Amino acid sequence: MISASLHDRIKNGSLTGRIELRIEGHRVELGYVVNKSFQGRGYMTETVRAIIDWAFQQPNVYRVFATTGVDNIASQRVMEKAGMQREGLLRKYIIHPNISDEPRDSYIYAIVK
Repeated sequence: MISASLHDRIKNGSLTGRIELRIEGHRVELGYVVNKSFQGRGYMTETVRAIIDWAFQQPNVYRVFATTGVDNIASQRVMEKAGMQREGLLRKYIIHPNISDEPRDSYIYAIVK
């Protein structure tokens, strides 16, 4: 989860973005956020591809996955361009306090070795 102060630093332009990996056994969960002024330049797609490549070089990793809001078309495109496939809909999965206090639906994307 991204902290409010980190979110503010990304929003005001002092950071390009943030990537988080959670390695759990044979799986790697990926999360990211990018400063709006750097969106659409391919940086995140390139980064996600590099993380997938790194993860699959690890002998015990077989799955890389991430979630994104159903309305976040840009993030969906990043994952698709990186080779990930949409696996399903996670209903009422995550709360984005900057959007709403209500849980929102998300898609889950993954790529497997």
